[in-house]
Amino acid sequence: MAKKICIVEDDTHLLENYVTELELLKYKVVTVSDGGKAVAFIKKENPDLVLLDIMLPNTNGIDILEELRQDSKFQDLPVVMLTNYGDEDNIRKSLDLGALDYLKKYNVTPSDVGQRLEKYLKSAHERE
Repeated sequence: MAKKICIVEDDTHLLENYVTELELLKYKVVTVSDGGKAVAFIKKENPDLVLLDIMLPNTNGIDILEELRQDSKFQDLPVVMLTNYGDEDNIRKSLDLGALDYLKKYNVTPSDVGQRLEKYLKSAHERE
């Protein structure tokens, strides 16, 4: 069965690029663009990994990550931040909350992201 990746992103052009790349890698991809709906959506979809932007409508990715970590079922959910914000404060907060990685959109291509996610999912599978 294909692993499920949830992308939380409000930029439709970027979202399409990431969905296309991940589907080519045979992942099932689900998306949500409204930060205010992201936590409920993630809990309903129960993905294997979340790709999470920081700047979103109605909330931000760090608050989403923090809320997920408060639920014991999602404390170990692999989350990768994918954002244009490269400031040390956001990086530190994200990693302190257990994000696996903090990727800056301007430094990676959808292909780069896909390769990293494959590595993270393989690593998570090996720990199971």
